[in-house]
Amino acid sequence: MINKFEGFQESIETPAMIEVYHNQAWHTSMCFAFAYSQVEAEHHVPTALFAIIGGSDSSLQSIKASMDLGFQSMAFGYGQKDTQGYQFKRHFEFKADKGKYTKDGMTINANRKGLTFVHEDLMNGEYVLSFEGQPFEELRKALGGAKFGLHILPEWSELIYEEMKSRGYIKELDVYFDPNVFVNGFSIFKLDLNEEQCDEMISNMIASKVLKFPVEGNGSSLEEVTDLTNYLVEYNQDMVNKLSDEVEPTHNPLNDSIHPVVDTFERTLFPVQAHVATAIAKRLQEQKSVILQGEMSTGKTAMMTSIADITNQMKGKKGYFACVLCPPSLTKKWATEEIGFILPHAAVHWIQNTSELIQFHTAWTNAGRPKPTKPTFFVMSFSTMKNDTAIVPAIKFTHKTTPMSVVNQEEPYKKGYYCNHCGHLHEVIESTNMVINENGEEEEVVTKRPMKKDEFGESRRIHNSTNPQNAFCSNCGDSLWTKKSATRYSSFREWTKHEKQVLHYCRNAENKNLLRHYMDSQPEVKSKQGKPRRVAAIEYIRRKMNNFFDISIVDEVHLLKASNSAQGNCLSALVQCSKNTVAGTGTLFGGKLRP
Repeated sequence: MINKFEGFQESIETPAMIEVYHNQAWHTSMCFAFAYSQVEAEHHVPTALFAIIGGSDSSLQSIKASMDLGFQSMAFGYGQKDTQGYQFKRHFEFKADKGKYTKDGMTINANRKGLTFVHEDLMNGEYVLSFEGQPFEELRKALGGAKFGLHILPEWSELIYEEMKSRGYIKELDVYFDPNVFVNGFSIFKLDLNEEQCDEMISNMIASKVLKFPVEGNGSSLEEVTDLTNYLVEYNQDMVNKLSDEVEPTHNPLNDSIHPVVDTFERTLFPVQAHVATAIAKRLQEQKSVILQGEMSTGKTAMMTSIADITNQMKGKKGYFACVLCPPSLTKKWATEEIGFILPHAAVHWIQNTSELIQFHTAWTNAGRPKPTKPTFFVMSFSTMKNDTAIVPAIKFTHKTTPMSVVNQEEPYKKGYYCNHCGHLHEVIESTNMVINENGEEEEVVTKRPMKKDEFGESRRIHNSTNPQNAFCSNCGDSLWTKKSATRYSSFREWTKHEKQVLHYCRNAENKNLLRHYMDSQPEVKSKQGKPRRVAAIEYIRRKMNNFFDISIVDEVHLLKASNSAQGNCLSALVQCSKNTVAGTGTLFGGKLRP
């Protein structure tokens, strides 16, 4: 393996930097840590796996855009100080993977703002990151994760690390880090073993007495355990104690107090409600979304309203925009009662159609996008959020032959429904069987056939029913349907005729009123049954109001759980467009009450 950092030296006068050419300009930023994928030869360009950078907002945004777009020519090096700043000296080039990085802001040395990039490969359980000079402890956590699921005692961690190192199961990556930032060091290790190899290694170390248990035993007590229920009954307290030792809650009601803003609410929350609202608000400072699950009559509505206010108070905001998404039967109650019970001074907009939301947003934009001075809630139902124009099939049945194939009575060279995106034939799965291949391994064999002309139908089906699903292409997964509404011009020919008239009047500078008169004389759009001219609220939010809502509240979120449904897609888009989201439900599991 080639070490790209070999020969690299930095100092206060020559700090490590990253450079990229973006939007016809060179952008550089300070680099506090960097790691790349291993390369076999000097001329190979490595891929960035981890980076922490800092600098001006414009440089950070340019490098962020370059990483998101997957630029293939970026550079790591150092800056040589001169009278105008730093002149970048290139050490080696690297590339980025498009859409593969998780980005997050961080504070460096208590007064510097930085930006962190983490490749998705580092998050799949195959890598161990150590920031505090304790790779043994980080390795122990990795082996106890979902991939390996092993309970490793703290006193075993160093012994296991040495064993894995001797077997070649763990390899340290070449990394750069600023010792002034990472005082205890920084390292990344790649785990090169599977679950079976890990189990075999631990078993051998236990059998050979390299790993010793703190208390001697022969495991005879477990022989009496016959099922999971008996095991949980017997050892539940030990599991609770172990979990309490391992996991530290964000908010402990026994030690932590509720947020002071709770005392200012119009309706006094019960102590349990106040602690839950404070705890979730704390979590929302570190993560984007939280689900509040509680039985009926526990006050989820009051708690979610409180969470919205506490979360933004923690961020120093007295005014904020909040979206409330709820079933149609609850919109009036949310708009006229629930919010006012907690925050009587809040402004509440009951959005019953998308035009009302568009009018508010347009007026707010024209006013210069002022920051809200008080809590402002927008209450919308599932129907308002999802109701869009009608959808119609985007593909037609294709039947194409050649004169020769007709003479020879051959099958058409094209027959069926072909996807507009990938061009492949949409097929129906007739059967799925598991067979043993020549290597003795189980293999799934799927039998497919083209969808028949009379199977597509006139309604969109996500799942197989009487007829097979026709919503998405069986090959690429792209939608086979498109939106369709009534238009003023029935064909492209009519539109081009209208366009020529508009251009003619635009060129006539002598009479500027001709264009206005012509446009006013155009016929109204004729309404067509089943083809309404409307846009779903979520479409407008997704396109025009990204990051407009400081927090979104989703009530009865279990009603939105269906995958690839209009309501489910609304939830996904709303969460993506909101800075924070809190969802509430009393029936989290399959729409059923918990026992």
